[in-house]
Amino acid sequence: MPIRRKNPDEHANKKSDNAGGLRWLLTYSDMITLLLALFIVLYALASTDSQKFQAMATALAKEFNAASVVGTAPGPSMIAGQSGTQATAPVAPHLSPTLSHLVQRLQQAVDAAHLQSEVTIRLNAAGVRVSLEANLLFPSALATLSPKAVTLLQKIGTILDTVPNAVEVIGDTDSTPIHTAQYPSNWQLGAARSANVTQLLASRMAPTRLIQVSFSKYEPIAGNYTSAGRQANRRVDLLVLTRALGAVLKDTGTVGVPVTAPYP
Repeated sequence: MPIRRKNPDEHANKKSDNAGGLRWLLTYSDMITLLLALFIVLYALASTDSQKFQAMATALAKEFNAASVVGTAPGPSMIAGQSGTQATAPVAPHLSPTLSHLVQRLQQAVDAAHLQSEVTIRLNAAGVRVSLEANLLFPSALATLSPKAVTLLQKIGTILDTVPNAVEVIGDTDSTPIHTAQYPSNWQLGAARSANVTQLLASRMAPTRLIQVSFSKYEPIAGNYTSAGRQANRRVDLLVLTRALGAVLKDTGTVGVPVTAPYP
């Protein structure tokens, strides 16, 4: 009976087939490693130290002047006891007790002078805005303050002196062109009116808190196509900002203090 000799090539093919059959172990081991890493991460998230996390959140909230940075949004949370709460709006700076009390005092002064129809006081994100109609303050096309306006602005200045906030004095006009020798344009008229109001307020409060501004006809609050709209647009606004003047200048990069003296 003849003896069959092993073919070296056949032996090599068998080794190759066995090696190919074990390649799936490499893929399997990679998958197991990834699953292990996943479960380690999930465990780490599930075992977060809520006390340390809450301490960090409180520190951040204090730094950013917010009520809270966690637990205010609806939905689940990984911190126990901090989920499912309804989101609440943060307390806005203009709703501080100081400015709220300021609004009350200003409104009392306006009511006492029976000028509710000519003076409007509003509270918004920028601060407290006191809008005074130009008909109350000045004769038509002029910047000379009326006696009634002087009395009212003196009271307002005394009230504003009780808070440290910066105050913008803004002169606004309607869109009707003006070409007088004294005021060649609405820019000059709005600036002169703002300057005279600023000068009067500076006699009752710190001048370094005042910012003088003229917007001319470019900040209307009503349409200029009606008489009532033009009357509403002719005004001087006193905007009590939510911060002191130093903070405003720091944010805007302004050096020094704005000039508050009126034109000669």
